[in-house]
Amino acid sequence: MSSPSWDLFIIIFLAIATGYGFILQKEKAAATLISTYIALVVTTVWGQTVFEVLSKQGWFSANISPFTVKIAIFGLFIVLLSLKGEYISTRAGTVGSTVVLFLYSFLNAGLIVSSVIFFMDDVARESLLSQSHIADLIFKFNNWWIALPAIILIVAGFKKRSYTQQPE
Repeated sequence: MSSPSWDLFIIIFLAIATGYGFILQKEKAAATLISTYIALVVTTVWGQTVFEVLSKQGWFSANISPFTVKIAIFGLFIVLLSLKGEYISTRAGTVGSTVVLFLYSFLNAGLIVSSVIFFMDDVARESLLSQSHIADLIFKFNNWWIALPAIILIVAGFKKRSYTQQPE
């Protein structure tokens, strides 16, 4: 019997994260998306430094990798900012908000997968990309996973403004 592929794992993660976004509703899904961006920036800027400090202090075993530290920072920031962040005010749902909710949720899941692949060292990344067509596809479009959620947030902000403006 063959073992499950990375493609299956990624598909399941994307489906669960998108479904979870629907449970959260649009405002909280958008907050999680913003939290993911902040976590990506913090991890990119500080991940290697934190790894070096922890390695010098001897707080962890010698076999801890920069990838492990970066994933821990990334996950910690997503969770803390998502739980404590209040970024967007609530409003009544519409059909358009369901589409935006789906986009927030799916793009957030893709951004997380893309970021995890980005944090891997070159050898591990190449191994994963050679084993998983979906991971390879996600990584090839890494810049879009970063840009599209921001574009959707901006477009949705303009749409929200047009909904809330009252004719005089």
